[in-house]
Amino acid sequence: MQLFETKRRTPSISLAALIDILFLLIIFFVVSSRIIGESGVKLVLPYDKSKSSVAVEMPMLEMSADSKLMLQGNPLTEKQLPDALRELKKTNARGGLLMNIDRKVPHGRVVRLMNLLRESGFQHIVFGTQSTRPE
Repeated sequence: MQLFETKRRTPSISLAALIDILFLLIIFFVVSSRIIGESGVKLVLPYDKSKSSVAVEMPMLEMSADSKLMLQGNPLTEKQLPDALRELKKTNARGGLLMNIDRKVPHGRVVRLMNLLRESGFQHIVFGTQSTRPE
C-alpha cells in the first residue's frame, strides 16, 4: 500500500541568476582595475641582461641613510635642492637624472624627491641598483 505518490524532481539551475552574478563580477573588476592603475608612479629602471654595469652619462643625486643629499658630488641641504636642480636642468638637455638612494631611506622621502625632480623639469628618473646583494 502506497500512501504518497513519489514524483522525481529533476534538478535545474537557473541561468538567469548566474548570468547576473557574472555581470556584477565583471563590472566590479573593470572598475577596480582602473582605479588601481591610475595611482602608480612611473619609473625608468635600469635593466641589463648580462648583469654587467653600464656607465651612464647623466647627473647624479645621492641620498645616504641619514638623509644627507649630494648633487653631482656636492653636498647640499633640502632647501638648496630646488634651485640647484633648476640650474642643473638648464645644462642637461636630455632631462634625465640618476638617483642613488640608500635602501634605508623611507619611501615617502623618495617620493617627495621624485616630485621635486618632476617640478624642476626632469622627465627621466633612473634608480641606481646593485648587481650583488649586500651582506
